[in-house]
Amino acid sequence: MKIQERIPKIIYQLHIQSETKQGLELIRAVLLNLGLRESDLVDSSLKGKPAIELFDEHKARLERIEKLFFRLSLAGVETHQRRLAPKDWLTLWKSQWKPAALTKKLDVVPVWYQSKYKPRQGRDYILMDTLLSFGTGLHETTQFMAQFIEDNKGKFRSFLDIGTGTGILALVALKYGSKEVVGIDIGQLSVQAAHDNMKVNKSYFKVKRADIKKYHSKESYDFVAANLITEDLIEHAQKILSFVKKGGLLAVSGISLDNLSKLRKAFSSLPLKCLKISKGKQWSGLLFQRKML
Repeated sequence: MKIQERIPKIIYQLHIQSETKQGLELIRAVLLNLGLRESDLVDSSLKGKPAIELFDEHKARLERIEKLFFRLSLAGVETHQRRLAPKDWLTLWKSQWKPAALTKKLDVVPVWYQSKYKPRQGRDYILMDTLLSFGTGLHETTQFMAQFIEDNKGKFRSFLDIGTGTGILALVALKYGSKEVVGIDIGQLSVQAAHDNMKVNKSYFKVKRADIKKYHSKESYDFVAANLITEDLIEHAQKILSFVKKGGLLAVSGISLDNLSKLRKAFSSLPLKCLKISKGKQWSGLLFQRKML
C-alpha cells in the first residue's frame, strides 16, 4: 500500500494564530481541554507569528473549533481554514516533519528525508514511513516509552507492544537487542503502517490486529509496553500484567498528568514495583518491574 493510499482524498486545515507565545499556550490549553491530544497539534508559524495547525478529513469538526475561538474572542488570536488536496497535504507534511530525537541515543527520520540525514556521532536512527497521524513531532508518551526501552538495553529478550501503532516501539526493542518482538493494534491502518516500517528498516517483528479486550496469549514477555489511554490501562490492568514474566518489566504511558495519581492508585494493588516515573508538559509514563511473588 502506498503512502498516498493511507490518507483521505480531501483534508482540511485549521490554522490558529497568535501574536505572542503566551497566546499560543492559551490556544493549546483550549484545544487540549476539548479533548484533542498533544500529537494532534502541529506547531507552525505565519509571517513570524506562532501558530497551531489542526488537520481533519471532516470539515465540520474544524468548523466547530473555529466557531468556539470566534466566541471566545481571545486577543490577538486569528483562525484560517482551507481545503487541501492530497498532493498539497503530502508536500506540507514532508516540509514540516524533520528528523527528531526520540531518545538520548536514537533519532526518528522520515523515510523521504533519509538521503539528507547525517547521524551525529554516537547516535543511531529509525526510519518512519507513515502518514497515519497528523502530528509532525514525536509525542511525549512515545519518547517516555522509547527511553525506558533504551535504558534497559540487554535486559530483555522478548517484547510485547500493546497498541503498536506505527510499530516504533517494537523497532526500538529490536534495535536494543530483543529477539522476539510482537506488536498488536486494533486498527488495520496501524497494522499496515507497522508492516511498512518493518520493510524500510529491514527489520521484522510479528504484528497482529487485535483488541486488548479480546486478545489472549499463552506467552509471557520480559518487557511489555502499553501506550494506551488511562481508562484502558486501568480496565485491562490484570490482563496486561498477565503478559509480563515474573521479574519482567512493564512500561505504561498515555497518562495525562491529571490522571497520574488515579493510575498509580489503580496499579497499587498489583504485584509491581515502580522503578521510574517520567513527566512531561502534559503526559507521564511509568516503568514497573513485576515482583517474583
